[in-house]
Amino acid sequence: MLEPEDTLKLNVLIATSIAIRIDSYKLTVVGLNAQFKEQTIELKPNGDSEAYLKAVKKLLVTQVLGAMGGYPSYLKRWSRMGQVESSNLASLLKLGEVEAVVAVANSTNLNNELLKLTWWCATNTDSQAEIGRFLLTKPFVLGTSTGREIAQYLLEFLPFVNDTEQLIDTTSLVLQDNLIEQKDKDRLWKQGQRKTAFLVGFVERMTDNLPNELNIQARHFQHDDLQIVNSEQSQIFLTTLSHILKKINQEYVLYRALEALGNYMKHAKINPQRSIDHITTQIENLNLTADAEQDKLNARLLLAGVSEQLVVSTISAHNLTGSAIRKKLANVLTPIQDALKHLTTP
Repeated sequence: MLEPEDTLKLNVLIATSIAIRIDSYKLTVVGLNAQFKEQTIELKPNGDSEAYLKAVKKLLVTQVLGAMGGYPSYLKRWSRMGQVESSNLASLLKLGEVEAVVAVANSTNLNNELLKLTWWCATNTDSQAEIGRFLLTKPFVLGTSTGREIAQYLLEFLPFVNDTEQLIDTTSLVLQDNLIEQKDKDRLWKQGQRKTAFLVGFVERMTDNLPNELNIQARHFQHDDLQIVNSEQSQIFLTTLSHILKKINQEYVLYRALEALGNYMKHAKINPQRSIDHITTQIENLNLTADAEQDKLNARLLLAGVSEQLVVSTISAHNLTGSAIRKKLANVLTPIQDALKHLTTP
């Protein structure tokens, strides 16, 4: 049961706010008015604080949506699928419910005004980084000041990210357009020499704009199918992938690195396969010749068939981690590394 004073204050907050968030640690409810000024209510629980917060959320959802009992269950199912109607979006940001903010962040009907409110609602919540990642997947966000603010937050949050996939995703997202400054990109690249998950973000996002700290030169191969690896940037890309694969000790870094490599090197007549032997068979069936460049052509075609399919079943079957990944998958990684060496050696 809410204290009468809190009930009164909350009703006033609902009437005067365009967005509301709850800080469950400080036991405060914060409203944002149309002038983007914050109003804060310090709750005064008369018992268990968790139960009190549930009562606060029940009041908010009842007053805003007219739904008794709490956040509608259908919205929980749809919140991560972008299926919430545009007419509901503004109301969802007044519930003090993180899942409702996720629903708005995932919506296909998000606009600049809702973007600002969504990011405000996400602030200081346990899901702030997750919501930030959702928002940076939307093209229009990249050209906004809010987008740059989100990217800066995610950049500062990176040291606290332990999940490898989130680390790669975050790196890839903040590298879009001009969301972060060049000095920050340089710092991430330098960190990636030790923590290769960062580099996977680079090879996924910046295939034509990778740093050239090793003074890597363009090549001058003649065969038509080798033109894809001639440029300075393609040589940096391949050299970076070689560095990543040499230090593999985490499965998701490997999966994403192989996918990036295969996508970059794709060839109309080569399909991804589950084994190196199957890729080699495809190459032999093509019967393409390149005279003095035959080894390099074969290497280029082999890399076109690379994907996570080559390794995922072995890693899953043997529950591989750390250096055991490199040892157990030497039959896959060695031919790939040899192919990379062929293409990056004059």
